[in-house]
Amino acid sequence: MKHFPILLVLLLAGCGESEQETLKRIKDRVQSGTITDEDAEHLSQRYDELLFLGGLTSITNKQAESLGKATSLRLSGLTSITNEQAKSLSKARSLYLDGITSITDEQAESLSKVEVLALGGLTSITDEQVENLSKVTTLDLNGLTSITDKQAESLSKVTWLELKGLTSITNSQWEILDREVLYLYIAVLPENHE
Repeated sequence: MKHFPILLVLLLAGCGESEQETLKRIKDRVQSGTITDEDAEHLSQRYDELLFLGGLTSITNKQAESLGKATSLRLSGLTSITNEQAKSLSKARSLYLDGITSITDEQAESLSKVEVLALGGLTSITDEQVENLSKVTTLDLNGLTSITDKQAESLSKVTWLELKGLTSITNSQWEILDREVLYLYIAVLPENHE
């Protein structure tokens, strides 16, 4: 949420008075946790490069469809999304959903279509979901405290992988990830690692 005011200042430069008033109203709504369908459409038509909307705590399916037009979208205030919203939001190139605490298999399949995906709020994930998410180039799963061997194998396909929440990792998991992942960010090493 702290990024949105910075973005708003950048967007206001060169805007007319009425556009400034519109953006002020939208900013106030974002800070309150919700926006209107018209707000989402307004933002998607004018600012399709980067949208920081961390203050939003809920969105409608129609809003997700509009917001998914952005190249990069930060919706870290959301704690859940619907399958339809995941499908719409996955049209963005970069998607940050750090507040999401769980996803469905269908959502994982939809979200696998983005290039950069942050799901740092997930504390657990299934093997099938990991297999789908391993299709993205950059993946943040910093909320996970453990992974299975099968998940490590799937995650080895990711180019940039963040698993900073892991509290332990086996030698075999470490070897798979260290060998295959180009950029690996992890907070622990296996006990016998030299």
